[in-house]
Amino acid sequence: MGVRLAGLVDPASGGAMTTKVRAAIAVAILAVAVVGFVVYVAAFARHRPPSVAVVVGADGTATLTLQTVGTLGHGHHGDWPSYLVQRPDGSWAHATTFQLPANSTVRVKVLEYDTQTGLRNNFFALPQGLVNGEMTIDDGSSSQTVSAVDPSTVAHTWTIPGMGISVPLVGVANNAPNQCTTAPCDESTAHRTIEFVIRTGEKGHYRWQCIVPCAPGGFLFGNGGPMQTVGYMGGYVDVV
Repeated sequence: MGVRLAGLVDPASGGAMTTKVRAAIAVAILAVAVVGFVVYVAAFARHRPPSVAVVVGADGTATLTLQTVGTLGHGHHGDWPSYLVQRPDGSWAHATTFQLPANSTVRVKVLEYDTQTGLRNNFFALPQGLVNGEMTIDDGSSSQTVSAVDPSTVAHTWTIPGMGISVPLVGVANNAPNQCTTAPCDESTAHRTIEFVIRTGEKGHYRWQCIVPCAPGGFLFGNGGPMQTVGYMGGYVDVV
């Protein structure tokens, strides 16, 4: 009963040895935490979401097909708006990182299923960086080629600052019948088809973002949530 644990308790030193041991343990724990944090940050910095490659035709022209929805309709963030991309096999992927060939012509088709939110900066009502500066909008009953749109009718944008590209995507009317609520949406539901052509340049990893603050309730001024989350209202274009 009179045995003491050497190195842990030393009455003669007033417990000084115990304090040293505790300090050493605390330093060791802190070191492990710092190393773990550094490893996590490094892994996060190196991580890139997988890219969905576009379809490239026999003439060398690539085709990128996207759809935007007002609510994803499933998963942890089922009430968030989102983009989806069509895989080469025709199926839809809930992904927002796209792989485009460098120095190539790319035909882009966007199926816009969301309703109109409106722009807060009318500058983005002008299509930018498109071949001929124009895009075609088809609402199912008529088609028109435009070089500008009414800012109040925009649902989302596809904006790639590093490539000088920004496209306003006109949404369906807020009272449109037969609206889609669960992605991927079918073309039998209310939508607009928006088509345009871009030219890619040199290889690079470019960030794109929707400029319309379209987050659901609970986010200040429509920002946050899907607006800053890759896989929803933002992503990357890998030019390879």
